[in-house]
Amino acid sequence: MNKHPLQDISDEEVRTFEEDGVVHLRGMFDDDWIAHLGAAIDTNLDDAGPLSLEYADEKTGGRYHGDLFLWKRGKAFRDLVFDSPAAEIAARMTKSSKINFFYDQLLVKEPGTNAPTPWHLDEPYWPVKGWQVCSLWLPVDPIVADSGGMRYVKGSHKWTTPYRAQSFTGDDRFKDPERVPVPDIEAMADELDIIEFGDMAPGDVLVHHMNVMHGSPGNLSATHRRRALATRWTGNDAVYDPTPYTFPLIEDPGIKSGDAMTCDLFPPVWPRA
Repeated sequence: MNKHPLQDISDEEVRTFEEDGVVHLRGMFDDDWIAHLGAAIDTNLDDAGPLSLEYADEKTGGRYHGDLFLWKRGKAFRDLVFDSPAAEIAARMTKSSKINFFYDQLLVKEPGTNAPTPWHLDEPYWPVKGWQVCSLWLPVDPIVADSGGMRYVKGSHKWTTPYRAQSFTGDDRFKDPERVPVPDIEAMADELDIIEFGDMAPGDVLVHHMNVMHGSPGNLSATHRRRALATRWTGNDAVYDPTPYTFPLIEDPGIKSGDAMTCDLFPPVWPRA
């Protein structure tokens, strides 16, 4: 399994990330990584962790499975954190001299699952403050036109409105009174520059900024699975910033608000020791 990106990341790709808030990097992980992670994901579907959730219901049909902090329970996910190209990619895209791992999140939409991922940005969910913070979204199945490819509002990471987190299950746990609800992005589609990544190969990566607006439709394919692992990474300027409305961590990180994101739960991973 490759430890470094299989392809060089160009200056133009870094500029795309900076301007659009998202960039598609092709062919970053080899087939061995995809097989290694795919097997571990299928194991998780039958033996999920304590923070796992099922987002589909009787109306949507199918199965939309999510889980968090998989690296704390599974070797394949720890391997991705410490031995894969991911941290190096995050450092290159954020222009950070150091990278800490934040957490991982599994998102699986099985065929025939009509449940969408609502439009949202990551920042209000996370106990993190800073600009050099990104996600790597890695599919282990081919993404095709109707299987639930990710959608982004280009340039929305530069918006200044403090939007609330969106609950994927419809509850009110994130209703921070100091923030406003996410607007109806679909109704505004003619006014916005929305890009959909409906053609991705296993081993490709989407890198997106934590402030960019994104979501995805359901997996309407009758045959294509949509298993994807999102990993989150923090750079030089990131500090711990918990609020009553950020999502629950799997354990207390043992650091205070305003501290650097360095602890056992958020380990430094780049440069490699």
